Amino acid sequence: MKENNTITGIILAGGKSQRMGTDKGLLELNGKPFVSHVYDAMQAIVGDNIVVVSSNADYDALGYTRIEDLIADKGPVGGLYTALKQSKTKFNLVLSVDVPLVSSELLQWLVDNHEDSYLISQLRAKDKVSPLIAIYDRSIRILLGEHLAGNQLKLRTVIDDVNHQTLNVPEKWHAQLQNINTDEEYKKIL
Repeated sequence: MKENNTITGIILAGGKSQRMGTDKGLLELNGKPFVSHVYDAMQAIVGDNIVVVSSNADYDALGYTRIEDLIADKGPVGGLYTALKQSKTKFNLVLSVDVPLVSSELLQWLVDNHEDSYLISQLRAKDKVSPLIAIYDRSIRILLGEHLAGNQLKLRTVIDDVNHQTLNVPEKWHAQLQNINTDEEYKKIL
């Protein structure tokens, strides 16, 4: 569908990680941080056109392009708004940093199945929807800005306001959609 110069990769790594107690993106899995697993999976699709949204300067040591939220402490809505305001491409592959099991194969499937008539394509495995493993049209930044102005920070509300599609992920990839948010979940994947 898209050539890699027409799509931007966005990794949202700005979470407070309250349940984990530490920055999830810097947790190690198989000798490298979560953010590197996500970056590598994304890189096969978008090349080096990837930004990490985080206020944590520790990410700079990894050599990735990092941007800070334009409006601090506004969760995924704020991070997405920041990234889409900077994006130069219509299509944006968006992932949260806490999905280190995601593969390039699954991300390519998402890109290939995104229909341009939709402003967002998100994934679903069983009954769990993943709005942070998704394609976002750059134009969504305007609606995100409106939600931020009204301090409406639920991403699902933004998604419900636009023409979107939810793609059912083939069962072989269900485990890749796991968010690692707690110490218990982290120990399980180790």
